Formats: sequence, structure tokens, C-alpha cells
Amino acid sequence: MTLPVPSSEMKIWNRVCVRLKNRENLMLLILILAHLIPIWVFHSFPSQDGPTHIENANILFDYFNPDRSILRDYYILNTRLEPTWLGHLVLAGLMYIVPTFIAEKIFLSGYIIFLPLSIRYALRGIRPDSGFLTFLMFPFIYNYPLHMGFYSFSYSLPVFFFLVGYWMRNHGQLTLRKTIKLALLSLLLYFCHIVSLVMAYMGIALLTVWLILFDLIRDKRESRFDFQVLRKAFDRRVVPLILAFLPTVIVVVMFLSWQGVESPEIGIRRSFYWMLKDLMQMESLVSFQREESFCSIGLGILFAGLFLYLAVSKIKQRRLDGWDGLLAVVLGYALIYFLAPNAMSEGSFITDRLNLYPFFGFVLWFGVQPYLKAVKRGILLVAIVITAASLGLHTLKYSELNNYLAEYLSGMHLIEPNKTLLPLVFDSQGHGPDGRVLSLKVRPFLHVSGYIAAQRHVVEFTNYEAGAYRYFPVLFRSSLNPYDHIGIKDRSIVWEPPQVDFLTYAGRTGGQVDYVLVWGIQERQRNLEATKSIFQQIKKGYDLIYTCPRTGLMQLYKRKN
Repeated sequence: MTLPVPSSEMKIWNRVCVRLKNRENLMLLILILAHLIPIWVFHSFPSQDGPTHIENANILFDYFNPDRSILRDYYILNTRLEPTWLGHLVLAGLMYIVPTFIAEKIFLSGYIIFLPLSIRYALRGIRPDSGFLTFLMFPFIYNYPLHMGFYSFSYSLPVFFFLVGYWMRNHGQLTLRKTIKLALLSLLLYFCHIVSLVMAYMGIALLTVWLILFDLIRDKRESRFDFQVLRKAFDRRVVPLILAFLPTVIVVVMFLSWQGVESPEIGIRRSFYWMLKDLMQMESLVSFQREESFCSIGLGILFAGLFLYLAVSKIKQRRLDGWDGLLAVVLGYALIYFLAPNAMSEGSFITDRLNLYPFFGFVLWFGVQPYLKAVKRGILLVAIVITAASLGLHTLKYSELNNYLAEYLSGMHLIEPNKTLLPLVFDSQGHGPDGRVLSLKVRPFLHVSGYIAAQRHVVEFTNYEAGAYRYFPVLFRSSLNPYDHIGIKDRSIVWEPPQVDFLTYAGRTGGQVDYVLVWGIQERQRNLEATKSIFQQIKKGYDLIYTCPRTGLMQLYKRKN
């Protein structure tokens, strides 16, 4: 009797079942699914800039739609090879398949899935039994840059680990095919974020130099050293890297040539003491509430304890290998963190991003070391406890913030498509009824109007990507740019309170402000001149059509006939 041949789907399913019998793989799957829950349970993901990314992806999606001519009236497309294109194109592509708010959820889910998998890929490329250290990285998923809405940077993190991991797996045998793959990963990382690209290049360069020196020292001890060894090491390790990274370097140089390296925010940097404190406390894992620092400090203590344990073990055994150069990478990342400006080429919050990389380097170094079973279990237990505490804190905060985000969005059904909207945000961090600040560092109400723009098909005038920067895919036409023609001073359209002149915008530019949305005005702000000016303009030209029912924090005004 001939047994039926299993289908390809059955083969895949059987393979999955075999892998899930491994406890480590099963726990990895459970934690990934747990981190997906906050994305799908709540209507909105609370972030500062995320809604603007959704808004501009929707503009790309709708730009050539004949029914959306208003987009072409106010916006132009940036055709340069900017490093921000990838995330916007992926989001726009998802909008062809699913509704806008689902597209964001799928996009964020991809980041949550790929980050631990990419770390696991890098770790197991160094040492096959080091995959358990992936659990150290789960507390990094919901980090401060993600909550700031830096979606492109967030996606650069898994690509960073895939690039570094691929090089570590193949560093000594980069054939032409592998060099091309490395070049493609490098270009992919450029189109995610330059910071991760620079850090990947720095790590690979330091490790390459370390490995060459390590080989030379070993050969000298064995009395085999000659310059041919050095030349062969250069040909084998350095030349393929130059060939792989050269296309990306050319694109980076082109970007810097038209963008420049300076920024008006270049002087914003913290003291050495505060930067050191932020590094030791893993401040880039703290976003909404100070309680999150208990998890970040606990994780920092775990990293410090693990480093001391491994360092003492190496000293006792007098054991040093090539991959211990990863400690030089950690040191290099720390120096870049302290020395790099907090803003350049119009990009900002650089220090908060760089805060992450020394710990990434540590995890890779941890991955090349052997462990006793008891130590492995201890690492897993502590990492899972910290992960659960961090995820719980974030989930509770998302729930609270979503109540207020729903208030902000509650009147958007009254906004007609193909119109313009001016949001005026007086309280971007949010305050509860008791006066408590809702968000410690992130300003989750600053750009929520991006969701309105994407779902109601309107032009929204605080679109900072289009109005305040030059390296995003969508830009305001200079003659209509609200950052120049509505904001009285530089970016004062998003100040608190805003300083704006919108009543004369139509006469000065030919544009139009059809709706004005006011959010979160505080009593202490009502007597300020900027606030008085806003309500005088509203009184002259607009009618109140909606006030959110629960808190009254949002009022929507429509232009008079």
C-alpha cells in the first residue's frame, strides 16, 4: 500500500510543530504574540509622530487619485533618494489591501515580529546555542524612539541585526554572491535610517580590524608572520566590504550633499553627567511614566551582572578569542553616544537613538560566551519577569491614553473630504482630571490629527514632515506651507500655545483653512496673548460645530460661509 505524499502545506506545518516542541521556541512565540496584543486590542497606538507617518503614506497612496486633487494643490512629491522612503512606501502599499488604521497595525506588528527574530538570527550565527539571549531584547521592543513615532528608525533595528548578523556568519568567506547580498542589506538599511547604518558600519569596521590584528598576533606567536598574511587578510576581509558598502556610501554622500550636516537644533545636547545617567539607566526604554525606569534599571543591572560574571570567567581561564572584539564595539558605540551631536542634517533625537546601541553590542558579545545551565535559566527567568512588567506597564498606559485619543478623534466624522484642517494643540502631553501629566516624555496628542487627515482625506496643516523638513517623501508647496504662512515664528504652529495667523491665510496665499480643531486648552493659557488672538480669529471666521462629550477637551470649528 502506497502512503500519500504529504502536501507542501503539511510539511511546513509539521516542521513548525517540531520546532514548537522546543520550549525555548515556544516561549519565544508566546512573548511575540503577547507583544502584539497592545497593537491589536486598542484602536490607536499612542505615539508622537506615528500619525504623521500614516498621513503621509496615505498622501502617497492617494496622490494621483482624480478625486483627491486637493493633495496635488498643497503637496509635491520629493523624488530624491531620501532615507525615509521605505517605511512610507510599505505603509502606502498596505493601504491598497487594508484600511488605513489596519495598515499601521500590520506595519507595527512586522517590527515586533522581526526585531526578536533578527537578534536571534545574529546570535545563532555566532554560536548556535546562544538563541536564549533573545529574551534579553524583548524589553527593548516598546522603546522611547518607537513611542516617539520614529517608525523608520524602529524598522532599521531588525535590519541592523540582519546586516551585522549576515556579516558575522560570512565574514571570512565573502564570495561575490554573498557580497551582493551584503550590499542589498546595506542599501535596505539606508532606506530605513542612517543612524543604524552608521552604527552597523562602525561595528563591522571595528570587528574587521580586531579580527585582522587577532590573526596577525596569533601568527606571530607561531613564528609564521609575514606581509603576505596581512595582504591576504586585507583581500579576504576588507576588499569585499568596500565593494559591498560602496553603493550605499555613494547614496549617503549624495544625501549629505543636498541636505547638509548642520541643523538649527545642533546646540541641543545634554551634559556628560546626564548622558552617563541616561546610559546607565537605559533611559531610551522610558517613555510615558517614571515607573518604566524600574524595568530599565533592572535590565541594566542584569546586563552589568552578566558582564561581570563573564569578565571574571575569562580572566580566570585566560581565554580570549576573535569575537571578544565585540567589547571594542561596545566601547565604540558608547563613545559615539557621548560625542555625537543630538541633531544634524535636520534630524534630531540622535542621542536617544544612540543610547540603545551599546546594549546591542553587549548582547552580541554575550552571545559568543558559553553558559552553565543554571546561569541560562537565571537569565531567562529575570529577563521574562522584566519583560512582563514592562509590557504590563505599557498596556495599562495605552489603555488610559486611548480614552483621550478617542475624544480627540470623536468629531472627525463631521469633517468633509477634500478640505483643510488646522489643529491647534495646547496640551500635547495630556493632563488627567486631577492635573496629572499623562505622558512623561512623549507628546502623544501633538500629531493625532494625522489620523484624521488619512481617514477623512483632508489636508492637515501641522504635517511636520511636509512643512518643517526637506527629507521626507511629501512636501508642502512653498507658497502654501503653513509652517511659513500660518505660523508667526519658526514652527510656532505647534508651540503651546500656538502662535498663528490663519484668518488672513487665504488672502495672502490663495489657500484656505476650512476647519480649526482646538485640543486641551488649559486655564492658565487662556489669558495669554497668543490664545486670545486664536479665539479672536475663530470668532470672526468660524462656527463651533462639535465639542467632545466626555472631557470637552476637543472643539471643532468650521469656516463660516
